[in-house]
Amino acid sequence: MSRPYRGARAHRLAPFLALLVISGCTSPETPPAWKHHAFDAAPPHDAGRARRKKIVLPPPMMPPPRPAGEPRTPEDLSRLSQQAASGQPADQPGAPPIQRIDEFRLRVGQVFVDRKARKVEMPARVNMTEGILEYYAVGSNGKLHESVLELLPEPSHLHLALLLIGLEPTVWDPATVDQMPKAKTLGSPLELWVEWDADGEHHRARAESWLYNRGVKAAPTAQAWVFQGSTFWNNRYAADTDRSVIGLIPDSQTVINIVGDIGNPYRGDAQGYEVYTAKIPPKGTSVTVVIEPRAAEAPATPPPAP
Repeated sequence: MSRPYRGARAHRLAPFLALLVISGCTSPETPPAWKHHAFDAAPPHDAGRARRKKIVLPPPMMPPPRPAGEPRTPEDLSRLSQQAASGQPADQPGAPPIQRIDEFRLRVGQVFVDRKARKVEMPARVNMTEGILEYYAVGSNGKLHESVLELLPEPSHLHLALLLIGLEPTVWDPATVDQMPKAKTLGSPLELWVEWDADGEHHRARAESWLYNRGVKAAPTAQAWVFQGSTFWNNRYAADTDRSVIGLIPDSQTVINIVGDIGNPYRGDAQGYEVYTAKIPPKGTSVTVVIEPRAAEAPATPPPAP
């Protein structure tokens, strides 16, 4: 096959070349209107930098010293409870306020302790009457959008109160400091009750009666609760900072937690708990939370304080 004649290719391009010449695109020039236009001079490279004011940072401020009596470890809480049980509560600045009422009864802040009856009582109020839950009780300024009760005392005061009636917290595995803490031994098992007044009558019910199990569409039967004891973070009782006190999901920062896991309510309509709207009293109702050892686990009455 013979090659096409080169002149034929040039012949085909001729109209386009002529159009380019006519339009002037082959010899670009400055537009007439721009010939006498004075362009702005380019700013110096560091002009913007020169106008900036030097920022002077204040010297670092050290946090104020923490009170000497503030508990910083689980051992500190144990020591404080032993001192209170012996009739000599600590009075150093920062120590939990412990008031002795008589030989068996004490008050730790707003938490009432009866060492003879082996029970702890603390004030709360109904926080929610509907909605999904991750906690049964949180402190003020805690996760109130997912808790049955708003608890008034400090979480660490509850921890001390449970120690005073002879209960033991969960022992955590220190080897898992960079991970979700794991329990070496579970703390003492508990029973939780709620008491309130309505229509001129005093009512008492299991704490579980205000929960609605979304999987079985009913209130759960009596559950196992455990004295977990919040972990310490940066030498501070974690629950005092996080405000989570009684949990319904796995959470190592709560003082008390329910045993077992029925799922996350945010991940399905048949998982977790919600408020049992038909059972719970109106929002804002004053409630007393009563915590006792489970009957099968209750040891002997502790000796009276001297």
